Amino acid sequence: MIRTPQVIDFFCGAGGFSEGFRQQGFDVVMGIDNWPVAIKTHNLNHNLTDQVKDVLDFGSSIDEINKLPDTEIIVGSPPCVLFSLSNKGGKADKTLGIDLIISFLRVVAVKKHQPASKLVAWFMENVPNSKKSINPTYTFRELKLEEWATNHKIDPDEIALKGSENGNILNTADFGTSQKRERFVCGEIVSTGKFPDLTAFISKKHRSIGEIKRKMPAPNIGCSKQVYTDPNYSFLKFTAEDITDHFYDSGIYESQWKDALAAKQNHPYMGKMSIPENEDKPSRTIMATRSASTREALIYKSEYDRKGDGEYRLPTIREIATLMGFPYSYQFSGGENNKWRQIGNAVCPHLSSALAKSVRLSMRLQIIHDSEIKFNLLSKEIPDITNLNTFSEAKFDKPPQKNPKAKFRRHPFKDGNMTVALTNFNPKAPASTAEKEIKWCSSVFLGAGKDFKIKSIRKSGYRRLARLIKSQHRTQGTKFINEFDKRFEKAIGNTHKFQDAYVGRDISETFEPRRLIEDIGQFILQNEPEEKQMIIPNLIPGKERIPTRQVFAMYAINRIIS
Repeated sequence: MIRTPQVIDFFCGAGGFSEGFRQQGFDVVMGIDNWPVAIKTHNLNHNLTDQVKDVLDFGSSIDEINKLPDTEIIVGSPPCVLFSLSNKGGKADKTLGIDLIISFLRVVAVKKHQPASKLVAWFMENVPNSKKSINPTYTFRELKLEEWATNHKIDPDEIALKGSENGNILNTADFGTSQKRERFVCGEIVSTGKFPDLTAFISKKHRSIGEIKRKMPAPNIGCSKQVYTDPNYSFLKFTAEDITDHFYDSGIYESQWKDALAAKQNHPYMGKMSIPENEDKPSRTIMATRSASTREALIYKSEYDRKGDGEYRLPTIREIATLMGFPYSYQFSGGENNKWRQIGNAVCPHLSSALAKSVRLSMRLQIIHDSEIKFNLLSKEIPDITNLNTFSEAKFDKPPQKNPKAKFRRHPFKDGNMTVALTNFNPKAPASTAEKEIKWCSSVFLGAGKDFKIKSIRKSGYRRLARLIKSQHRTQGTKFINEFDKRFEKAIGNTHKFQDAYVGRDISETFEPRRLIEDIGQFILQNEPEEKQMIIPNLIPGKERIPTRQVFAMYAINRIIS
């Protein structure tokens, strides 16, 4: 009897890599991860009983490698945060990430070159930036396998594996996932020594968020026995009440989505992003961190008719799982944040399935078509597994509070390649000093990139700005200044109240700096004169002509902190 080809999944997480191979008829026999929540999820969905294990254990012990079962397939997805561009701009210390990759590749090399090897294929997945840290090739010596190679009569300086030389940056949207998620994947079909050609498995058209959401029940429909077809698997059908982690209110506070709005549409040096998400396109990359107030937050319009708090929402756990390509039958352990982290860290099953199909063809096995996929149908009532469904509307009675020393930087608008910002730190001071002291400042930031220039405006600078405005816009300028001082009278000179309002210790809208900047921006746009530029030498280095609204913003923000 021919045995079913077997798979070991390193850094298995929730098991996206495993799921794609399982759908193609491979037998997932082991998942290795050092996160208990993820191991629990992987065990549950793949009928395993694995314990927590650190992949670094295989970096120092051949005995640990020899204990592993000999399988036809080895896959692994080292933690992407160690290489991600979002981690300190891609400049974070990658030592641990490289050590984990070496530990994984040691296993692959031993299993590939040992006598009577069963290895048919291996693959490693990570963020595109990881490619820079992966060698084109690895010798046995570079994998710290000199002694092993010598004992097996192999030259330690012989190439054991090809790394970045044997791989491609792949977009999961090309393989049927409703998400633009680019990942670097390397590895080989052992019989050819090459990375497989996946062209035959590329979809003709990218699927959009809207296409997925329209096929899913709305999160606020309540408990229902209506039958829904899984958007990714047309032969998998569930009643609404049996779909887990979807029927709950994921609405977010106004303060959160307004922070996201500012970061997405009025960022100091980056372009605009849609809010809510553009549902005519695939989803942006689902990150591992569930966030409601950042530039990368995924934000949808709520199905509840609300304004302010709860007007927008985050995707439900089931929505992001479906956008990743997990079937409705897949269940996740932990609370909402841990479920999100597992899904955001996972390999998309559609991409994994394409790799699995290429392996089946290399083994002269038929590809398993969608109608033939078997699913592990778990009960919605699983001991120690939390189903997030509440079938109820949330109460917004616990506004989020920030760290008491949370940093603030916000500007009303961008114009003339510059922004005029209110900050609660001195942007020209060393970072160590700025982090310790709350000091409200008005500054001009010049340039579109991260290496911008800063022009600080001293506290009494508004007086000179007032004279300049009145000299060039006599009637309108005088009216603007007088009406501004009257409109924002309560806020002027009260910066000592701003921090409490910002971090949530004081709910007074008068002193809430985000709302204040928003109101200032609207006031300026309503009162700016027709002349769009002012000629002001020696105010901003290298700029003689300055957008009128930016001069008004300089006055307004500096007046507030006076």
